[in-house]
Amino acid sequence: MTEEDHSTELSFLVGRYPEWTIWYGLATGSWWALPPRERDIGDFVEAADLPGLIEHIEEIQSELPPYRDPSSILRLGAPPVRRVPLAAWPGDPAR
Repeated sequence: MTEEDHSTELSFLVGRYPEWTIWYGLATGSWWALPPRERDIGDFVEAADLPGLIEHIEEIQSELPPYRDPSSILRLGAPPVRRVPLAAWPGDPAR
């Protein structure tokens, strides 16, 4: 299965969750998502199928964002760079 086979699903997910970074892992055969910074759970979200991914995202979206001490954000300066797969970069046709 190729990435093009998932372009419709990816378009749907990106439209529904524009702040999330979402992709289909060809090597793993799983759906993956990276939450937006204010919903950061410290890890990626993985699901074997699309309904499972949506369920995980909705669960995280419904929780209150974690409290972040403003002084720790100011002390560190710029936010750290988060690595994401090449398929999730802006301009990628699958995104």
